[in-house]
Amino acid sequence: MKESRFKLGSSDVFSIILALLGTIGVIVLTYYGSRWYIERFIKRPGSLSGEHHMKVIERLIVGKNGSIIIVDIQGVQYLVGVTEHNIQILSQLDEPIPYQKKQELSKESFLSMVKSFSQKEKQNE
Repeated sequence: MKESRFKLGSSDVFSIILALLGTIGVIVLTYYGSRWYIERFIKRPGSLSGEHHMKVIERLIVGKNGSIIIVDIQGVQYLVGVTEHNIQILSQLDEPIPYQKKQELSKESFLSMVKSFSQKEKQNE
């Protein structure tokens, strides 16, 4: 019989296991480090997300690439039309809609707002 060219001694097996554990450790540290970074710098209100001065109150998707949103910018609310290639302020709201957390949002208030806006536009024509 021929002898195998690749013989692993106990020190070789130990070094392979040590390298494998080191690689797994680096992956785990990278995972937890990136989670910490995201929570610390990106999800914080007023950081990169702009939640300090500007809030999206409600959003209504009106087509494949379009939506109508109500945006609050330092206490002034705007009705904004958004498409894939364009963002346009449709109107400044006379009566602000109170900001509610996402769990408390009701579609009725936004739909009634859009209906009242369209009725005002018809009256102005």
